[in-house]
Amino acid sequence: MLGCKRLFNEIHKISIKHVRRKHKKEHWSVVRKKVQPVDKALSYFNEFYEPIFGQKWPEIRAGLLSNQKYIAVVNNYANAPEICKNLELTGALNIRKLFQLEKEYIEERYSKNKRLRNLLRIWQMDRTLEEKCHNEITDSPLEKTQNNLSIEEGLKTAEIDTSRIFDSKGSGSSEILLDYLPATEIKGNEDYIPEFSYDFQDQNSDMVVRIEREFDIHFPEHLNLYSYGVENNEPFDSPIRDITQVYNYYLMDGGSIFPVLALDLKPNNSFLDMCAAPGGKSLLALQTLYPSTITSNDCSKSRVDRLFKVYQQFLFNFNEDFLKKEKIIITNTDGRFIKYGSFDRILVDVPCTTDKHSLKENDNNIFKPSRLKERLKLPELQSELLYNALNLVNEGGIVVYSTCSLSPIQNDGVVHLTLRRIWEEKKIEVIVKDLSPALLMARCLFKLASPKIMKYGHLVLPCKAQNFGPTYFCKLQRIK
Repeated sequence: MLGCKRLFNEIHKISIKHVRRKHKKEHWSVVRKKVQPVDKALSYFNEFYEPIFGQKWPEIRAGLLSNQKYIAVVNNYANAPEICKNLELTGALNIRKLFQLEKEYIEERYSKNKRLRNLLRIWQMDRTLEEKCHNEITDSPLEKTQNNLSIEEGLKTAEIDTSRIFDSKGSGSSEILLDYLPATEIKGNEDYIPEFSYDFQDQNSDMVVRIEREFDIHFPEHLNLYSYGVENNEPFDSPIRDITQVYNYYLMDGGSIFPVLALDLKPNNSFLDMCAAPGGKSLLALQTLYPSTITSNDCSKSRVDRLFKVYQQFLFNFNEDFLKKEKIIITNTDGRFIKYGSFDRILVDVPCTTDKHSLKENDNNIFKPSRLKERLKLPELQSELLYNALNLVNEGGIVVYSTCSLSPIQNDGVVHLTLRRIWEEKKIEVIVKDLSPALLMARCLFKLASPKIMKYGHLVLPCKAQNFGPTYFCKLQRIK
């Protein structure tokens, strides 16, 4: 009996050993245990970005993980007035008009606050003068005598303060006037704006970076962009073709409009989009109707094909004749080695960690182990692209550097590295344009990072209520 029981146990063990099977690698339990590129990206961002953004990081992370919010770029090569009308019927807002209203509100409030500040300053000056006169009278030996005199008798012995008499013919009259009135209030200088440029001294070198503030951003009148308001994440309907068989509008991340606006495009400018694919920013520049020539370049053949397809979808009768007529040039070159052309404006929208994409898509994710070397070399590639753009742009021309990353290394870090290299190797002079005052009008729709954490550029921050970005952009002007 014991022998039979022992034999049964042995057979049972053997059967259990052979019955057990491992799940296939596609099974949900195996996939769940595996660390995906999106998981690596989130872990990296938590560790790297949280110390930078502090208490704001949870809100920014929530925006990164939420659905992207888009804007609609109206196609001027279709029936633009009808498209604008239909978008407004859905509750979409014209961003140009929204910015203009916000700008007027800021100017009105600034004017009111300025008047209050001046009144306060005058009151403080009057009070100081009264205290000064009181102290002088208190110290005077005639104080008790004058206090006992009548007004008529007191005037006979009173001292006249000639320093407060304004002599229009006196050589020093302007200096006396400036002691009591702000320079902005002098007649003829009502529109005077003080110079807000300053130099940033690199502690580790003799390099000096000249930074100038700008108080306005030109928004082209033919550029019609639409967005839903804050906390309204309703998606736009998919674009449709109109009677001319081109799409009515192009959907893109709202943060992407700022690099193009920062270019300050003017009529007859020659424009180069150095890393153009998939083509949204080139199309946006084209919709301003300003550039005389648009050169859209990318280093990847497949991405150039995608760029060509976007043009084909949005431009009527798109062919070789159209390209010649509209002066659109599509090239397939590594942006670091472009040596041709004369350009007034260059956009350098570089390859980066694409933070939002890296948290949502495992395919083609920069955090894949196989792309580790590529990710580590990103700042070097970005700097070389920006360096070549500053060499290519015409004197007086503008280069805008942009990424879709929150990384300080890929953003301000690359700008600083490139400016140092330009300073060391070339006789090129570059000014960094601080757009902080001008961007105040965008706060009605976009959330921007505090200028205190930025050295050179500006950063659109994603969040659930205003889920655009991330988009970093820095405006640079070559003056020599």
